[in-house]
Amino acid sequence: MNASPQEPFKSKLMFCWLALLTGAIGGHWIYAGKKRFWFYMLTFPLSAFAGWIDTMRYGLMKDEQFNALLNPEYPADTRQTTGAVVVSVALSLAFGMTALMATLAMVFQWYFSGIVS
Repeated sequence: MNASPQEPFKSKLMFCWLALLTGAIGGHWIYAGKKRFWFYMLTFPLSAFAGWIDTMRYGLMKDEQFNALLNPEYPADTRQTTGAVVVSVALSLAFGMTALMATLAMVFQWYFSGIVS
């Protein structure tokens, strides 16, 4: 008798896009069925960076590792990395670096405007 998996299959594409778009509130962890989203909710302003990092981390992860972490009841060699996953990783890198550079520019402006005046 062939037992069917109890847990629904978690798509790497959906996980990465949710991490990119709703990572600040932990939407990707809600999708994965994990309780980590509370950390994201409690650290809301800084958690946007954590969502972008999760997009890059899990998007660049080998399919075997991703499936072992989030789809243990399914075959580990299930192919999940597609062009749309790579696009989400690229956008995550762009958003994260833009936010980081803007933050640095504002901090330096506040610091140097305080020194000059």
